[in-house]
Amino acid sequence: MTEQDTRRRFLTTSGGLATLALAGCLGEGGSGGEMDESDGMDGDDGMGSEDGEGDGMEADDGMDGEDDMDSEDDTDDEDGMGEPVTVRVRIENVASTEFYPADTSTDGVVWVSPGAYAIHEGGNPIYDRGDSASVGLEALAEAGRPTGFEGENGIVAELAASTAVHDSGAYAPADTVADPNDPTGAIPGAPPIAPGGAFEFEADVAPGQRLSFASMVVPSNDAFVSTDEEGVALWPDDGEPVDGDVTDAVALFDAGTEPNAEPPGTGPDQAPAQDAPDQGADEDGVVRRLSDVDDGHEYPAAEDVVQVTVTPT
Repeated sequence: MTEQDTRRRFLTTSGGLATLALAGCLGEGGSGGEMDESDGMDGDDGMGSEDGEGDGMEADDGMDGEDDMDSEDDTDDEDGMGEPVTVRVRIENVASTEFYPADTSTDGVVWVSPGAYAIHEGGNPIYDRGDSASVGLEALAEAGRPTGFEGENGIVAELAASTAVHDSGAYAPADTVADPNDPTGAIPGAPPIAPGGAFEFEADVAPGQRLSFASMVVPSNDAFVSTDEEGVALWPDDGEPVDGDVTDAVALFDAGTEPNAEPPGTGPDQAPAQDAPDQGADEDGVVRRLSDVDDGHEYPAAEDVVQVTVTPT
């Protein structure tokens, strides 16, 4: 089986990962891997709202000039603190092209599926370590589908409904023709990326907010790459917006939704070899770091799968 054949099977037999239901999520304006706010995955429309209500306040006629000046200075400081900054996030597949044996379902290559991101406060809203995965996370970790199994909410919808999330959405390759995963452009929709490919998206952030994301690691039963339990601190309250490599805040996880029955790339219930997105048996486990899973199989380290950088624009 050639690499291109297995990719096409992954995208078509896994319940339509080729389209990934991202046609409705990404919309027609989703080129470049970025999510338009009009695509239905709305962030907090109030985030970054202008503090202009205070700009139109008139000083009381009886107040002295010093009080007027103090009032204006306070307003300016407050406006500056609350103004958001746009950052570009890049998630690049840096895995070896020969990590697994050549006879595995991906010809030895590690793929990274399209995923979902969130700009949030508090802990990572995608999972709770030690607890059961949500239905949306199960679909992402087992089939690489951020929009979920048919008839059920995906992780994108779950993040959009979270009160701790200010902005969220899905990310996918900018251009399948240019992407190294599909150099001929033969696969429609949004495929996973092979080594050398990258996802990029932009988001607005304010002081105290953090970044979390998740993508399936292929081949596997239910492995995914995500930020750690706290997420990435994009803009510390006492500092400047982050600019640079944040891969040290990323780890690989096991969703605990499907047993890791065979070595990666050889099991019939693993994407891309499986015939249905929810084919494997239920594990009824909990989310754990993949390094804590003792199943006798070999998995790469997070930094050997992705490199994540954040750049203020």
